Amino acid sequence: MKNNKFLRKIIALTLILALCFSVSVFAEDECFITVYVNNEKVEFDANPILENGRTLVPLRGVFEKLDAKVDWNKNTMQAVIKDENNEIEMMLNKNKVLVNGEIKDIDSPTKMINSRTFAPLRFISETLGHDIRWDEKTNSVYITKYKSVRVNKNIIPTVGTKDNLIALLEYNSKIYNYIGLIRPMVMEKTEDAAFESAAEAPTASGSDSSNTNNQVEGVEEGDIVKNDGKHIFIKSYDKVKIIDSNPLNPKIISQVDVPENMDINEIYITEKKLVVIGQNNYYHIYKQNDETLKIGIVPPTYYDVRCNVLIYNIENLEKPVLEREYLFDGNYTSGRTIDNNLYLVTTKYFNLGYYGNYDNNINIPLPTYTDCITNEKTEIGFDKIKYFPNYVDSKYMITVGINLDDKKSEPDVDVYIGSTESIFVSKNNLYATVTDFLYESQSKSTDLYNPIYSVNTVIYKFGLKDGYINPVGQGKVPGNIINQFSMDETDGLLRIATTIGEVWQTGQNESKNNIYILNDSLNIIGKLEGLAPGERIYSTRFMGDKVYMVTFKQVDPLFVIDTSNPNNPKVLGYLKIPGYSTYLHPVDETHILGFGYETVQNEWGGTSTGGFKISLFDVSDVNKPKEIATDIIGKSGTYSELLYNHKALMFSLNKEIMAFPISRAGDNYINNFIGAYVYNINSSKVELKTEITHMKNIKSEYTYENEIKRIIYIGDYLYTFSENKMQVHNINNNEKVNELDLK
Repeated sequence: MKNNKFLRKIIALTLILALCFSVSVFAEDECFITVYVNNEKVEFDANPILENGRTLVPLRGVFEKLDAKVDWNKNTMQAVIKDENNEIEMMLNKNKVLVNGEIKDIDSPTKMINSRTFAPLRFISETLGHDIRWDEKTNSVYITKYKSVRVNKNIIPTVGTKDNLIALLEYNSKIYNYIGLIRPMVMEKTEDAAFESAAEAPTASGSDSSNTNNQVEGVEEGDIVKNDGKHIFIKSYDKVKIIDSNPLNPKIISQVDVPENMDINEIYITEKKLVVIGQNNYYHIYKQNDETLKIGIVPPTYYDVRCNVLIYNIENLEKPVLEREYLFDGNYTSGRTIDNNLYLVTTKYFNLGYYGNYDNNINIPLPTYTDCITNEKTEIGFDKIKYFPNYVDSKYMITVGINLDDKKSEPDVDVYIGSTESIFVSKNNLYATVTDFLYESQSKSTDLYNPIYSVNTVIYKFGLKDGYINPVGQGKVPGNIINQFSMDETDGLLRIATTIGEVWQTGQNESKNNIYILNDSLNIIGKLEGLAPGERIYSTRFMGDKVYMVTFKQVDPLFVIDTSNPNNPKVLGYLKIPGYSTYLHPVDETHILGFGYETVQNEWGGTSTGGFKISLFDVSDVNKPKEIATDIIGKSGTYSELLYNHKALMFSLNKEIMAFPISRAGDNYINNFIGAYVYNINSSKVELKTEITHMKNIKSEYTYENEIKRIIYIGDYLYTFSENKMQVHNINNNEKVNELDLK
């Protein structure tokens, strides 16, 4: 009996312990937590849960009471919680989240329970700037709204670890895969685009000679031809040739032989230095074995993308001396020289794609640069790599600063995750821009919806000084830009022209054009929005406190915009004419040249492109701009590099002369002239002066190498350049006086 009693006691005790354990588990899972926002109780349609000491709540309800918009993207399994100041992105079961684009670790990830999404209450509330308090006695959470506003002070954070980089790429790739875009459909961006922002036309350096058509005075851009008023430096095939420009006896006095694998992009000259920049990609070939040889399999190739920078001392032009040579990872994007300092940007794609769900063991190559003189290679680790919080993709953007005078100085190299599409450079700052998709909330009523992303231009600002490039800040404006010439800096303010929406759409997403003015912290302080609905910007010119903008769809409106009050820019006047201009160039303070195409109405009611059009605009009356002279070259199919590359224009108001390369088409798009057009130009006329060609007969002599690429003047002589030859013509009588073989 005693044994039975003892057994009954054991069984009873076991049941009590089991019951207590089950109650404990139940309390851990569903502990009936009550949540209050500003002392108002929040009602949930599913009970909050407690996990590892962290309260998880249903995605909807409490966060919306905190004035946040909440959405669940079922396709990417991603929650987005956004208020006026912050945006949090959280992927299901991931312990890394994005807060305002910056990667963060959390110890309690978002979960799916019974088809409902639960998110960590404390992390989100505090991140949004609210105060949160736990009352253990009553199992209650008390939230006080807007106790503080969270500010992201680390504008450009460091990646830190490989796992962080993989998480950044995964968040980015899921967004881009879901909306089906890698980049928006925008006009191709290039650093050689046909716009210029200098307030005045560039002046000749040294003696009476033309210089590269630079964007900003004092900020030198690279090109394929340079001169110092006496000597000409020209990229010719795989060499740089230095030419004595004596028109009666021109001759090559020396040449620079670059590495055999290098393709030259452009050159720079300073008083004592010649800088040659190009691509020097290293190709790898997988080894073939006997089996692949038998069945004829061609092994794949891959290559390391490298930008080659060579710096020569040219104090003795007959014997240039290579002082420094570097290999930087990536494709050369753009560069400038300022006060004997070289600044450049490269971009390297590390080929992970936009697929998401990256394996943490995936190989991510670290960026490097090599000093070729010492054969010293430097690798940039994850702890040194930075990223732009608003934009991440599987690319490295590498910024480089080099002091050209101090040959013992090390290059200043920084690496960022992401890329840039357009770069604007002033004397003191570099602005790198990229098109970004920003999340837009659409609905509060359902979890199952398709999110909307608006297109913006994110701007990253870097300070330039003595060969160093330092990040300063970031900002954004609605819409996208065409290229670097959509931007201008004056008095520390950045002015930028954008297009929002699509030309082919109507209604809410119909295209509109805008001017934004940002202060030195890249905050918008003034704007002019909604210009030319249904059209898009084709060219912009900043001159002093005026902005000249060309938009187009059916006709070509030229807008005159006043930004003298940066807080309130306004349209002063506009002119509508057939055709459009893709490049605007100043003649003087009250006259502008436009280069583009004429257009005619076609039989379907749209417009067709005709010949190459030059327009001279009088803007002395800013309220009523006028087109006072035009010239049409050829018919449909006529083309000039000037349409997309401002460096192709040679212009001198002092000499009243301008020239540019042209391929003129006649009927049926057939070229009947390939060479250069030279004009007499002043504030009242545009008059063809002469035509120059390096091939007398197009049919028998045409090769790409005989196409004229650049025209310069030195003194009273014009110099025209193709790959094969240089010709010299007298400016006064147009007569050819000499020719030099460059082959």
